[in-house]
Amino acid sequence: MIRHAVLFLIFINSALHAGQIAVKQLPLDERIVYEIPISTNAPTTLMFPSSLSALEGANITINPENPAPVLLSHVPGRYYFSVRALAKDAHATLNVIYQNRTYIIRFAVSENPYGSVTFYEDRIAGRSAALKKRVTPEVLLGLLDRAKSYRLVNEQYPEAVQQIEHSAPGNVTRYRDFNVTVEEVYRFDPEDTLVFKIKLENTGNEEVFYQPQSIAVRVGNRVYQASIVDASGIIPPQATTTAFFAITGTPDGGRANLSIKNEFTVIVPRVTRDVRLLAPR
Repeated sequence: MIRHAVLFLIFINSALHAGQIAVKQLPLDERIVYEIPISTNAPTTLMFPSSLSALEGANITINPENPAPVLLSHVPGRYYFSVRALAKDAHATLNVIYQNRTYIIRFAVSENPYGSVTFYEDRIAGRSAALKKRVTPEVLLGLLDRAKSYRLVNEQYPEAVQQIEHSAPGNVTRYRDFNVTVEEVYRFDPEDTLVFKIKLENTGNEEVFYQPQSIAVRVGNRVYQASIVDASGIIPPQATTTAFFAITGTPDGGRANLSIKNEFTVIVPRVTRDVRLLAPR
């Protein structure tokens, strides 16, 4: 796994000396074969909505010492991988197993390679009123992962995150003995989802307990409940903690199309220790 991560960092530090680098967004459809142009001089990064189950390929290798026309870099459990051609006439085929479906991708060297390809689930791209029901927990976990790794990928390979809107508003919601600061907001448009990174600061001398599953955001006079939360539920005295959560669509399941430039008030319901211990797990 460490070796794969090192290879990925080598890829994203490669100079982008090829021709016109393109950034693409493509709908997932197991009925078609994707033709992806690649380069010998720069990596092409392909991103899926959440983690991948398996990769099976021909003319492709994860070890640059093994002969193959195309080099693959992937960390198991991640939602993305990168490829780079090792020969000027390189061709390769990769089968990606994702959510019990197989997606066939063919790679070939081109003067106009893709810098990044983001695959999205077409059924959640605004064509259905049941948006919120169609963004699965696996997809939401993938979005949290992408938000958490945003800064690293942006520093090393900014082309790979051009389709993600980002802001760092820093606005604060104040409670009796703790404050909540919105440090980062990320928008993923195909999923109509905003991911928040917040800082919770306990200004008192006792632990603060809250209900992660009840975190919400107020925008104007509307309240949006979190669709997924990664938070501990505890803020130690005189300390700060970090939490991530997302909001998806509108409360009735449609698209909200919320801008990251909104003024967000974060609702963090506080509970007593006894109530928290009795809460269902």
